Amino acid sequence: MKITVGTFSAIMTVTLGVLVGATAVAAPSPAETLRFAIMRNGEQIGTHAIEISRTGPEISVKVLFITAYRLQHSATERWVNGQLVAFDSTTDNNGVHHKVSATRGTSGLEVQADGKTRRVDQNVLPASLWNQELMRRKIAFDTQDGQVDPISVTDNGTEDLSFGSRALKAHHYEIKGRYSQDIWYDERGRLVQVKLIGSDGSVISYTPI
Repeated sequence: MKITVGTFSAIMTVTLGVLVGATAVAAPSPAETLRFAIMRNGEQIGTHAIEISRTGPEISVKVLFITAYRLQHSATERWVNGQLVAFDSTTDNNGVHHKVSATRGTSGLEVQADGKTRRVDQNVLPASLWNQELMRRKIAFDTQDGQVDPISVTDNGTEDLSFGSRALKAHHYEIKGRYSQDIWYDERGRLVQVKLIGSDGSVISYTPI
């Protein structure tokens, strides 16, 4: 994920699909919403929300990013039994447009980016930070332009984090690739904090609210 300096707001919605049985439909569990303030050098420049609903083995992920300098990015992911089966995104990066899709076939994952098709290993994941499984991979495709890049992940272990009166233990990873970021997940594997360096050298972070 690339962050360019500007007023930034993001909404990430994670909706887990419906499991249809032979005679009945499983009832979904209550939705869970995680909210973040997006900070730049200590000042809030936006918000980020994750809404999670759970029903059965199917997961659908919807992502929306908007920035003041005109980055508009929307994406959907569909997962079944822990495997990515479909991905679609559109991005307007200050007038530069990208369209990316991916589908799972018998020979692996087919990624189409701006009209060009590439087949990659079925274990390649989108570089979506909500998914802690990304920290166990060595390659990922960019959700904005579809480029497939090697990544290197350093496991920095468990840390104590504090957000106002709230304290928690979180697992800290450092991921390096085209864009380097520090990422923290709580004991349930939920994203709790992100830190990265913006295009002008400013420190940008997601902190829960």
